[in-house]
Amino acid sequence: MIIGMTGFGQAETRADGERFVVTLRTVNHRYFDTSFHLPPTLEHLEGVFRGIVQNRIRRGRVTISVSHVNEASDEVILNEELVGKYVKALQRVGRKMDLKEGIDLASLVALPGVLRYRKPELKMTMRERLVKAAFKEAVAKVVAMRRREGEALARDLAKRIGVIARHMGAIHRRVDKVRDEMKETLPPENLESVLRSTDVSEEITRIDFHLKGFLRHLKGSGSKGKVLDFIGQELQREINTLGAKVQDKNVAHDAVLIKDEIEKIREQVQNVE
Repeated sequence: MIIGMTGFGQAETRADGERFVVTLRTVNHRYFDTSFHLPPTLEHLEGVFRGIVQNRIRRGRVTISVSHVNEASDEVILNEELVGKYVKALQRVGRKMDLKEGIDLASLVALPGVLRYRKPELKMTMRERLVKAAFKEAVAKVVAMRRREGEALARDLAKRIGVIARHMGAIHRRVDKVRDEMKETLPPENLESVLRSTDVSEEITRIDFHLKGFLRHLKGSGSKGKVLDFIGQELQREINTLGAKVQDKNVAHDAVLIKDEIEKIREQVQNVE
């Protein structure tokens, strides 16, 4: 089954107050392309992430965003060495100036540098493990969404191929009728050249071949967008040639309707991986 190129996936992991949110968005693109928005501490994982994505997604523009928030409570760090220096300095001043009042703890901790605050942090190996787990989950969600889009696209494209096939059946019948009318009305000396110049049997055969091939690729696996677009181009070329050869208003009407369906098909396959 064909796969679409539009997808969204988001996943979150957390441990000891640290939270990682990975978001992936994919849109249609002629080739495989990635864009990263990573925290500076995780930029070294860009190559790893690209490899994981490329194993699951063959074509499309993929935007990868990772946010990291440390929500852990601050730890209080007491600089005991600095406290000792403050105490000695204050005691020295007290003796020198004959001061009797003792050293107050509240006054000590208010002195510069005695207390500082620090958030506990996970080790880098744990951070990498958490963000990779979230990343793989987000990728899986994107792939699932692209597959669902592919199923919807396949149904729409198959329906349009069916419409073209019905119009081609009407054209085939009308062409045979027009040729029979020519045989009855044209003089013998002109008949052969006119029949040869208006013969569209090859175009009809090739269109039928391309319609069957298109349906076959819809049911196949792998990246099919480019081949479906190529078949759409060939269908367009063949119906243009057929319409130019057969100067009949009924054929022209069906040909216009077929061209409209082909144009819609070519627009749709731009969204197929």
